[in-house]
Amino acid sequence: MKPIRWLDLLEARNDFRRTWPQLLLTDLLARTIVMVVLTPMVGLLIKLFLLQTDDGVLSDTDIILFLLHPLGITALIIVCSVSLGVLFAQQSVLMVVGFGAVEDRRVTWLDSMRYVTRYAFELVKLAGHVIVRLLLISAPFLAGVGGVYLLLLNKHDINFYLADKPPEFWWAIAIAGLLMMIMAVIVLKKCSSWIITMPLILFQGNRARQALRESARKLVVFGWKMALLLASWLAGVALLSGLVTFLVGLIGNVLIPDLGGNFAIIAIGLGITLMLAGLGNLAIAILSTALFPLLIVRLYQSLAGPGRLDPELAARGSLGEKASLQIPGKIIIGLSAAALVLIILGGYAVSRSIDEEAKIEIIAHRGASGTAPENTMASFQRAIVDNADWIELDVQENADDVIVVAHDSDFLKVARSNLKVWDATNENLRDLDIGSWYAPEYSNQRVPTLRQALDLAKDKLGVVIELKYYGHDRNLESRVADIVEQTGMESDIMVMSLKIDGLRKVAALRPAWTRGLLNTASIGDLTRLNLNFLALNSVAASATMIHRAHKQGMKVYVWTINDPVQMSVMMSRGIDGIITDEPALARQVMELRKQLSPFGRLVVWIAGEAGLLPGIDKFSTEEDA
Repeated sequence: MKPIRWLDLLEARNDFRRTWPQLLLTDLLARTIVMVVLTPMVGLLIKLFLLQTDDGVLSDTDIILFLLHPLGITALIIVCSVSLGVLFAQQSVLMVVGFGAVEDRRVTWLDSMRYVTRYAFELVKLAGHVIVRLLLISAPFLAGVGGVYLLLLNKHDINFYLADKPPEFWWAIAIAGLLMMIMAVIVLKKCSSWIITMPLILFQGNRARQALRESARKLVVFGWKMALLLASWLAGVALLSGLVTFLVGLIGNVLIPDLGGNFAIIAIGLGITLMLAGLGNLAIAILSTALFPLLIVRLYQSLAGPGRLDPELAARGSLGEKASLQIPGKIIIGLSAAALVLIILGGYAVSRSIDEEAKIEIIAHRGASGTAPENTMASFQRAIVDNADWIELDVQENADDVIVVAHDSDFLKVARSNLKVWDATNENLRDLDIGSWYAPEYSNQRVPTLRQALDLAKDKLGVVIELKYYGHDRNLESRVADIVEQTGMESDIMVMSLKIDGLRKVAALRPAWTRGLLNTASIGDLTRLNLNFLALNSVAASATMIHRAHKQGMKVYVWTINDPVQMSVMMSRGIDGIITDEPALARQVMELRKQLSPFGRLVVWIAGEAGLLPGIDKFSTEEDA
C-alpha cells in the first residue's frame, strides 16, 4: 500500500495557478447546467412520486409519514441519488481539468464536460450506493433521537419544553446531541474513506461499488487522518464564510449611512459593500468547489495513481506554466456582462414602477402576544389598540364540546397545569389563570371561548381562526362554522390549519369561506392546492414563491415576523400580510416605508436581503413592545 506523499498534495495549489481560468469557467457552466436542466429534472422526479398522494403535495408531518412508507423511502433514495449524482458530476468536471494539469494537458470546459458525460450513469450509481449506506448508518441514531423524544418530551406539549426548558428538556438535548455527534463522526469517517472514489471511476474506469471498496482499502490505514483532514477543510470553509460575513457587515456599517441620509450615497455604499461581499463569497466558492477537487486528484495520484484520461484530452505540454486566458467561451463573458447591465436596468425599472406601497395586512399572532399573554382577551384587545387588521387565534374543543382558544394541547406552559384541553370542562377552565406566567397584572385572564373572541372583534377587525388538531377533535369544523355564523362574522374571518384534511372539511361545509394552509415545510407545489392563501415561514416565502402564488390567485402571509428589518424585507418581496407578535411595530415599519421614495424602498430591500441594513431596529422601543 502506498504511503501518502503529503508534500505532493501541495501541488494542488500550483495546479490551480495554472488552470484557474478553465476551472472558473467550467464551474460556472456546470452550475448553470445544474440550475437550468438538472434541477427541474429532480423536481419532475418528485412530482412523479407525489402523484400517489391526494393533492400532489406533502406538508409538515405528512412528509415524515410518507418517508416512513416503502414508496417514500424509495422516492427518498432515488431523488437523493440523482441530486447527489448531479453534485458528483459537477465536481468531476473540475477533477478532469485538475487531472489534465497533473499531466500538463490544457483541458477545456467542453472537453471536461464531454468526458464526464461518459461516466454520468456510473456517478449516479455511486450516489445511490452512498445514499443507501448513509441511510443505514443514520437510521439507528435517528431512531434513538426519536426514542429520546418519546421517552422524555412526550408527556406534555412540546411548546412547554421549548418555553420552560425543564431538566428533562436538557437531558433530551444532551442525549440527542451526543447521538448526533457520534453519528456525525461515523459519517465523516466513512465519507473520508470514500474520498478518492470519483477519481477511481474517472481515471481507472472502476465501477461504482468497486471504486467504493478500492477507495476504502487504499485509505484504511489513513482513516482518522483523512477524517481530520476533511473535518479541517469543512471547518476552515465555514470559518472563512463567517469571517467574510462579519467583515462585510462591519464595512457596510461604515459605508452605508443612516436611512435618513442621501439615498444616492446610500446606494453607492450599498453597491461597494455588495461588491465586496460578492468577491469574498467568490473566494470561498473557489476554495470550496475549485481547489478541493484538485486536492482530491493529487491525493488519488499519491495513493492509487497514476491513472489516465480515457479517452485522452489535449496533448501533453499544452497547458504551460502560466494560466492562459485564451479560453473558449468569450461569448459567455459577454453575455454575463450583458446580464449585469440588464439587472441594473431591471432594478431601475422596478424602482420606477413602485409608485406606492401595496396594501399589506397586519395579523396579530395570538393577539398582540408580544405585549400581552397569548390567546387571551387582553392580547386581542391590545391588537385592536395597536391597529392590527386581523387577530390570529387557535381553537380546539374542550370536554364539554365548547370551542375554546388555546394553542398547546395542554395548559402547562400558560397556567402550570398539565390539564389537557380535550379533558378540560367549562368548570375546570373557569378559574384557570393563563396570564400570570406573562406578568402579574394579567392574573385575571382566563381561557376565552371562540364566541367571546369573535364578539370582541366584531366591527373592529377580522379574525384568522387556526384549527388545531391533536387527535381528539370530534366536530371541530362544523362547531366553528356554527359559532361564526351565530356571531355574524362570516365576512370577517379566515380559516387556516396545518392539516390539509381539516381544510377540505371546511371547504365541504362552507365553500365560500376563505381558507389557507399554515405551512412549515413542504414537498411539491403548494400553489396547486384549492386554497385562498398560504401562511409560510420567512424561509419558504421567497419572492419566486410569492409570485407563483399570486399567479394562482392566492395570497401569501408570512409568520412569525417580529424584527423590523425582516418586516421590511418581506413587504418588499410582495407578501400580502405579516403575522407578528408586534402589530404596533409592523404598523410603524409600514408608516416609515410610506415616507420613502420607490428608489429608497428598493435600496432598503436590497440592503435588508443582504443583511447590510444598519439602524432600522431603532424603531423598536420599550413602549412599542
